[in-house]
Amino acid sequence: MYLSHPVRRLREDPVAGEDVTLVVELGDCSAEELAETVESLGGEVEAELRFDSYRVRVAQEAVDEFCELEGLATVETDGAVGYGGDAGEDMR
Repeated sequence: MYLSHPVRRLREDPVAGEDVTLVVELGDCSAEELAETVESLGGEVEAELRFDSYRVRVAQEAVDEFCELEGLATVETDGAVGYGGDAGEDMR
């Protein structure tokens, strides 16, 4: 599974009380497994995107556990793949 650099940093050093929006591409994982895992972590699946991808919101403190879900192909922040935020935000 590919994890973007921001996701790897969030796994190691989450900010308590803050949420993060992730874009997740499924590999062998089903959409149902994804939804169940996100729900169990207190998050939500916000949108189904193209190419077996989904936008999900979870607490930063849950990112490490979320990334343990078997069968994910990629996990990136929404800003890294152009689904949210301002392009200049990643340049700071």
